[in-house]
Amino acid sequence: MQYVAPIVALLLGVYWVIGAFDYGLWVRNGPGGGFLPLIGGLLTIVFSISLILQKRKKAKDEGEKFSWKALLPAGALLAMILLSQVVGMLISMAIYIFAWLKFMEKETLTKSLAISVGTVAIIYAVFFAWLRVPFPKGVLGLI
Repeated sequence: MQYVAPIVALLLGVYWVIGAFDYGLWVRNGPGGGFLPLIGGLLTIVFSISLILQKRKKAKDEGEKFSWKALLPAGALLAMILLSQVVGMLISMAIYIFAWLKFMEKETLTKSLAISVGTVAIIYAVFFAWLRVPFPKGVLGLI
């Protein structure tokens, strides 16, 4: 289970490297559109392999133990996505950030509220009001 994220990242890096050649690495006298994806893909591959090797060494030293807490971020993100279909993306994002800070990070109520409302307000101002990005409004049509 602990190898899933590094393997997915490794496959993503390989995909970026292969896709980089479609955009051209060097066009005229400068880097082309595929230059940065190639660099990013290669770095992702290197870091993924090093992470896999680290986890392999650590598993040998300690013995592998499975923890359900490892699935909690993915479950919380899935809940946020499903909730965004009901109440809208911004409200579900605020609930997700607040709940994560309050219950997982054990922050105070005021700090959790301030960070969640502040983050959503900045996202609303930049993406919705300024850039006019349409967010999912959900069944209730809030915000």
